[in-house]
Parts: sequence; structure tokens; C-alpha cells
Amino acid sequence: MVFRSVLAACSLAGAFCLTSPAQSNSSPSEGATSPAQSGQSGQSAPAQTQPAGPSLQLHDLPADPHTPTPAELEQQRQQQALAAATRLATLQARWGPAMDTPGLSIALTEVQRTRTAAGTTQITYQITGTGFSPDERLMLVRWPLNTEAEPVMGGINFEAKGVAVCATEAQPVPPASATPNASAEAAAPAGGLSAAPVPNGGGTPLAPARPPSCANTMQPHQPVEIQTTAAAGEAIRVAVLSEDRRHGAAASVIPFPIANVDKGCKLQVILGMKEAALVLIEGTGLPANTAVKIDAITAGNTRTLHPKTNADGRLVSSILPGVSGQDSGETTVRFGGVNHIPSLAASSAPTPPDPDCAPAVSFQWGKGTYKPE
Repeated sequence: MVFRSVLAACSLAGAFCLTSPAQSNSSPSEGATSPAQSGQSGQSAPAQTQPAGPSLQLHDLPADPHTPTPAELEQQRQQQALAAATRLATLQARWGPAMDTPGLSIALTEVQRTRTAAGTTQITYQITGTGFSPDERLMLVRWPLNTEAEPVMGGINFEAKGVAVCATEAQPVPPASATPNASAEAAAPAGGLSAAPVPNGGGTPLAPARPPSCANTMQPHQPVEIQTTAAAGEAIRVAVLSEDRRHGAAASVIPFPIANVDKGCKLQVILGMKEAALVLIEGTGLPANTAVKIDAITAGNTRTLHPKTNADGRLVSSILPGVSGQDSGETTVRFGGVNHIPSLAASSAPTPPDPDCAPAVSFQWGKGTYKPE
């Protein structure tokens, strides 16, 4: 189930999941020697057989193609799912300030929460930003779960107070085909955000299609608002890009965190896919630049991860919590202390002692567990 879920999400978000480069299986050319047999006119010469080379032996025959066993096929599927999940998790973990063009930043500011008729919470956000030119027309990008990042609105800018609004006048935008070297500009972005997850290939800019202008549905100077619902642990991810995709900034916010703090150490679970088929584990307040242990306990089985924190004592790791034979369950993630097992990558600096904290957090995964709050 997890394999199908991961690859299904990757098919929607093809740019940031598995890429299958075209391959061609070609066999070596087989050359045949055909010596000419000729007879002189008026002569009848007996046919003579010329040796064509060493005789073919049994050990020269190619091996029969191997048919994968069911166990080998399952292992291949698991490896593909893990590779897809790792790439997806890496891009999700990077979404935010790490993608910003230097000098640019944005943030989501919550302005309202209301209960809907369906009993869920609708949250309204406004976008604030710094470093953008007030005259520049920008695009709003969204990246919901189980889908791809894509521009949803154009023609916005930031007013003097730093709030994103619909621009006073919608400026005509020439089609991409009329822009000189449009593809070359898009392929060589100046800022990291331009290489956000996209439909057509990892590491390439967002698709060149222009999003609809905000002027189609909004009044001039009207603040841009994002109205959404979210499940526990779900991140709301947005970005603001220049129309040429060459610079921008990204931000995310988690309205209903799944987190636990103990003596300054924090563990948080972030949904990487709906129904927690993939989750990110974020830790903060931990020893800096240190390999640590994170235990993931599901149905009595413990898997131990060994991520390394950065200079700020932060880590982000990922897991596929599903268990074979079960379509739902609960997983508990806990901080297991510093990894004291020596490795080739270990530095000469002494390993810090285990911090006096033990945060742990539990979450539900599997069928029927994705429920907006």
C-alpha cells in the first residue's frame, strides 16, 4: 500500500519524484563471415569448407535471462518507493528560507479561523514579504500534499507595509515564445527557489505557463489571502516568484502541529503525504553537529534512525511508517540520545554527552487517518 501511495504521489508531482531516464537495450552486432565461393568457367572444382574460427563451446553461450522471483520483485518495489520517498522528503524539508534568493523573504500571517458547515476549521492567511521591489509583478505558488507545486495567481506585489496585494493595474505579459531566450533564462535561475518542485523534471524551473492574473477576481490593492483547511501535521507551503522565475522566496506554516517538547528538545512530525504514508521528523534544540538516534516504534517493532544535526542543533529525517499486512496503525517517534557508535565519518572532536531530554510524539497513519481539523 505504501509503495502504491508513494508512486501515486510521485506521478502527480513527477518533477520531484522518481525520474526514469530513457534506456535502450542494444545487443552487440553479430558479424557473419561469408567467404566467396567461385568456380572458373569450364571447370568443376570440388567444394572446400574453410574453417570459420574456433568451434562454439557450451561455456561460450550467454546465460539465460534471470526471471526475478516474487521476493526480488518486492525488494525492487521497496527500493523504488524508498528512493521516491527520499527525494520527496528532501525537497519538502528544503522548502522555506533555504530556497530564498538572498535578501528576499516571505511569511504567512494568520488573520482568521472559522468553523465550516462540515465541522472543519478554515484558516485565512495573508502573505508578508521583505526585499521585493514594490513595482515588481510576482506570482503566488502553492504546494499542497499529494500534488505538485504550481503557480496559482499572477500580478501581485508587496505594498509599502510589506503585505502582498493585487497590483493596481494588470500589466500585459508577453507569451513565453515572444520572450528572447526564455527557456535559457528559466534553465539558469539566479535564486534557489526557481528550481522548486515542478511537473516536468527535477532541478528545472516551474512550468512556463502563466497563472491567471489576480485582477480577474480581486480589486486593486486588495490583500492576497489564502483560505485553507489542514490536518494535524500538515504544512501549508507557499512561495512568491518573479515572473521570469529568477528570484523569489518560500515559506510554510503548520496550523495543527504534532509535536512534543521536553527540557528544550523538540520533536515534530510533518506529513509528507496524506494518510502519513510518508512523514518528516524534525528535531530542534539538540546537540549541534552530532549524530543522534531517533527511534520509530510501530506495532512493537523499533526502527532506529541515525540522522545528524546541523550547526543549529536541527535535524530533518523521514520514514515510511507502514507495516506489511496492516492498512493503518500508530507510530511513536522518540529521541534516543546521542549516537556513541564510532564511524568513519566521525570527527576528531569528542562526542557530546546525552542531553537531559527525551521528547516523544505519536501519530496515526494509514487508511482513513487524513482528517482536516
